[in-house]
Amino acid sequence: MIALEDKIAIGELVARFAHYSDFCDWDALASLYVPDVETEMEGVEVRFRGIDEQIEHARISAQQTDGKNRHFNFNLFISEEDGQVFANYMFMNVNAGDTPMAAKIVVSGRMRDTVAKTADGWKIARRFVRFDQNVVVTE
Repeated sequence: MIALEDKIAIGELVARFAHYSDFCDWDALASLYVPDVETEMEGVEVRFRGIDEQIEHARISAQQTDGKNRHFNFNLFISEEDGQVFANYMFMNVNAGDTPMAAKIVVSGRMRDTVAKTADGWKIARRFVRFDQNVVVTE
C-alpha cells in the first residue's frame, strides 16, 4: 500500500507540472519525467514520446497563448493497481489572456498519470488524457 508521504509527493508532482509548464520553466518541467515518458490522448493520433517532445508541446502551447496557458488540476486521487501507481485527476486548460474577465476555457477532461518512484523522487512515466470535448492536437 502506498504511504501517505508518497501520496503527498505525487500531488506535489501534479501541481509542479502545472506551475512549471504554465510559467515556462522548461528545465524544471523536464525534471518531472522519466526519460521514456509518453503522453497518449484518447481519440487523438498524435503522441508525445520522451522528455524533449513533452517540453516542445509545452513550448508550443505557451507560444500560442503568449505565455498565458494555465492548467488547473483538481479532484486528485492516487490509486495502486498491479504494482503500478496512478495519479487520477480532472483538469481544465485556460487561456488567461491579457484582459480581465476574458479568460477562456480551452479544454477540460481527465488525466491518469502512471507515476514511478525514482532515486530523485516521483516522476511521470506515462500520461493518458481523456478530453471532454472533441480536440484536434498537432505536433
